[in-house]
Amino acid sequence: MLALAGCDFGRHAIANPGTSQAIRVESGDRLFMDLTEDAADGGRWEGVSDDPDVDVLIERAPGVARVTLRVHRGYDGPTTVAFRYVRPGAPPVRRFVLTLYKRTGDCAFWE
Repeated sequence: MLALAGCDFGRHAIANPGTSQAIRVESGDRLFMDLTEDAADGGRWEGVSDDPDVDVLIERAPGVARVTLRVHRGYDGPTTVAFRYVRPGAPPVRRFVLTLYKRTGDCAFWE
């Protein structure tokens, strides 16, 4: 299941942000998605990678968390990146997981 849209030298927007999915990546890729936050209830998205070769960066703007996943050179995968939407003093309201795996073998230039 490939969940990437666009192609700009390793820069990809994640299709269907906020849903669990598997994504094929290569060393050096950057993945992007925006997740909605509700400032009124203090809710915010958190993301954690189980692999030191994948960084999760979250920048905040009013009502949105702008997420960037950086796949470092030499990445071997697979990797799980877990996201959860938390509010102060409450259990997580929403969760989803991105599973990243390394492209292997030859493929057509359009893939």
